[in-house]
Amino acid sequence: MDLFLQDAPQASNRFRADATLRNTLERILPPEVFADASPLFDDMGESALGELRALAQHAETHPPVHVPIDAWGRRVDRIDVDPAWLQLVKIGQDAGLVAIPYEDEFGEHSRIVQFGVIDLWNPSSATAGCPLSMTDAAVRVLLNEDEELAKAYVPKLTARANAWTSGQWMTEKEGGSDVGRTGTLAREAGDGWWTLHGTKWFTSATTADISLALARPEGAGEGSRALSLFLLELRNPDGTWNGIAVRRLKDKLGTKALPTAELDLDGTAARAIGGIGRGVPKVAAMLNITRIWAAIGSLSAIGGGLMLARDYANKREAFGRKLRDLPVHRRWIARIAAEYEAANVLGYRAAQLLGQIEHASGDADLARVVIPLTKMAIARRSVWATSNLIESFGGAGYVEDTGLPRLLRDAHVNCIWEGTTSVMALDVLRALRAPGVPGAFLADVDAKARAYDHPLIAETARTVAAAAGELKMMLAEAAEENARRIAWGMARTYQAALLCEAAGWALDKKGDARTATAAALFAAEPLIGAEPPVGDDEMGELAFGTNAE
Repeated sequence: MDLFLQDAPQASNRFRADATLRNTLERILPPEVFADASPLFDDMGESALGELRALAQHAETHPPVHVPIDAWGRRVDRIDVDPAWLQLVKIGQDAGLVAIPYEDEFGEHSRIVQFGVIDLWNPSSATAGCPLSMTDAAVRVLLNEDEELAKAYVPKLTARANAWTSGQWMTEKEGGSDVGRTGTLAREAGDGWWTLHGTKWFTSATTADISLALARPEGAGEGSRALSLFLLELRNPDGTWNGIAVRRLKDKLGTKALPTAELDLDGTAARAIGGIGRGVPKVAAMLNITRIWAAIGSLSAIGGGLMLARDYANKREAFGRKLRDLPVHRRWIARIAAEYEAANVLGYRAAQLLGQIEHASGDADLARVVIPLTKMAIARRSVWATSNLIESFGGAGYVEDTGLPRLLRDAHVNCIWEGTTSVMALDVLRALRAPGVPGAFLADVDAKARAYDHPLIAETARTVAAAAGELKMMLAEAAEENARRIAWGMARTYQAALLCEAAGWALDKKGDARTATAAALFAAEPLIGAEPPVGDDEMGELAFGTNAE
């Protein structure tokens, strides 16, 4: 019997092999910062191939286990997490995935450097970035809102060695994205302490040291305006849970190595961050950070999968030719590559804006709308891209022991975490109500599209200009029912404009036309979806009607 043997796809150091990523970092970082940060990028690119990959593979096949009761009948609610996953978290902390922006070695460019390292780390992380993203967000909130708590906790959270991690517990049975329905109560306990009582339905980072949680002080009233933000330590000094009981671990579509739980809070000791009130506005600073983490994680999944698909196409033969030599396959992979280029320019633009506003040198109006657009667009299109990428391997892409199906399963989480596509679209509409936001956005679209004058990008720039003109009219009368169409039109138009800038740079600095090709492919599809030919009543009837007999 003949034995089947197919050379497996091999990953490479993405900082060296991924021209899209490398060009993006080189383009938006000053030369001296790029030179100083390059060893960080290269080291992480190498680690992702060796130690990290082995740890991630072990963690993915050894998911966390909830042990509610010990051998002697005591309620312990122990969560056993694979040591390999905990080591991945530690490696991320050691590498400064949380620390870099707060050490601030690179000034306003520190966020770009941080997310560059995260990008390279993420495909081999078994979702260990989840607690690190929330830790990063917790640090920013504490620095912004509460000097006393910041002094106590920020050094622990931003350390590289023996560092702490933080969760963020917002989702409840009654309200997910609608945090105004939060049911967890906070009762005053004296001396600045409160106790929390309620159920948190979806809590990641259940093994963290601290967590930030929304709760409603007794007597504060209803709705989101009555909420406050609290900090709690998960464990008491003796190691027992701080008024926390674990109902169960979630059995999820993806992110299998990450412990995610339902928790009951019953007398959980906590401190109010920045005093009582303004809970939801305080969370906004967290969301800016975690949404960019989600976007970078999504684009890194495309980049990692694309690298494997390209290598496989050089090895796999079909119909007497290598896959790479089949025109239909070449065009297919090129379209995915164009989406990856578009994700890169948008994701790192958001990181750039975050770093600038943290250093009071950026356009806060622009960031307010770009960050939710970034999370929405990249997370959603990552599902499209990873689905296509695993299909490009044929049957091997559907077989679990290749590791490829995990790309698609894990991609889905970022479409939901920190806000679904519709929630992001509605957030964009809220941002557009601020007087300076529409103008700031359209001005940046124009500036990016016109940054370089080159014949290879002229047609794409004209397409962007036409779309921007249409958007200007749409933004003047934005309505909730059009939220998704408006947000997607803004995101795709902005990506095309950013691709014009990136393509011009690559042509000017390196004589490289690949990004110009990506821009042309990207803009060849409509940047703004067509207006529905029917009204909202008809749409509602189609979606939920019961007229069938």
